[in-house]
Amino acid sequence: MARITVDIENEIDRFCNNVKQSTYTRSVDLALATILILKKLIGESKWSNASELITLIRSYAHRLNEGQPVDSITFNITRRILKLIREVSVRIIHGRNEGSDISLTLQAVLNDRPAMSAMNEDETEDSNEDLKLKKKQIHADLTESLPVSNIEGDVPVQRLRPELMDDLNWASTEIELSVKNLAQQALAHIHANEIILTLGYSYTVEQFFKYAAGKKRQFHVFILEHAPFFTGHKMALNLSQSNISVTVVTDSAVFAIMARVNKILIGTRSLLANGGLTAKSGTYNLALAAKNYNVPLLVCAPTYKFSPTYLPSFDPVMCNSFPSPENILAYESSYQSSLDTVVPTHDYVPPELVTLIIGSGMGNAPSYVYRIVSELYSAEDNDLERSQKKSPR
Repeated sequence: MARITVDIENEIDRFCNNVKQSTYTRSVDLALATILILKKLIGESKWSNASELITLIRSYAHRLNEGQPVDSITFNITRRILKLIREVSVRIIHGRNEGSDISLTLQAVLNDRPAMSAMNEDETEDSNEDLKLKKKQIHADLTESLPVSNIEGDVPVQRLRPELMDDLNWASTEIELSVKNLAQQALAHIHANEIILTLGYSYTVEQFFKYAAGKKRQFHVFILEHAPFFTGHKMALNLSQSNISVTVVTDSAVFAIMARVNKILIGTRSLLANGGLTAKSGTYNLALAAKNYNVPLLVCAPTYKFSPTYLPSFDPVMCNSFPSPENILAYESSYQSSLDTVVPTHDYVPPELVTLIIGSGMGNAPSYVYRIVSELYSAEDNDLERSQKKSPR
């Protein structure tokens, strides 16, 4: 049975406290911190095979996600590592990645086509028989070689841990470079003399703009200030220091200025499986105005923000956080006792309001997100946030 040390317990407590105190100001920092704590959990805890390791990580998933919504980056990273464990297990047992047998089978069928087209009519009947026998043989080989559902129990810790740690190091490097790789697509989306609208501050969007400006691309950025947090002021300051023309606009003027805008470029907290997204408050109003004026809405989303969660009817509590309303209504105000003040930090934007999603690879339509999610995570981990199994204290 898997066990963890006291040092790892303390590390997990420290990670949870940092999340609650908003120590990780950037999403990439939270993603890297999650990978680091899971690497320690894998490298220093005691487990005997892959099956025990998967059970251990799933049991601690909710604890690592305390104080965060169900579509959080922490859950996404946890799912990705569970997928890596299964892939490494299959690679160790069969010497190839999961799904490679199907690819080989399809390739074998394709390789048979040219030979069949060149056959004479006299040989057609014999070739059909040979083809049937070959298909039966391929199916038999595929059936024998496909991993069974409990293959993880056959992979010992001595073989799994070294390969898994190598893959985790690679995944960590990929996350570190994700924003840089995404920003390199800027020239394909930002054209000369365009007016681009954004909302508040986003590190990913900031790097996207700076990359285009560094390549001598001239454009102007309208920045909604994102009241009551006013993070747009930080974005304006950072962009102006890179000699990018910026104009700060109040949130209430979004509809008035939309006719002048060529496109909208925003970041997101998470990208859901249906192509919708959760982003900072005010994004939904922005998206509705863009839809009215047929202005394209582009979303910058690194891979670690893709979530298999579905929110067909948005629950503002389940996927939101509510900071103190002190910035709107002072605690000493005479209206405090007669008003209920709610300050949600995020909006849900349905997929029909999104034009393009710019990921670490090429841009994709919202309708394609489900396919990317199916490649990133295992189907058995999609219900991770609904699991009631929690780790012991």
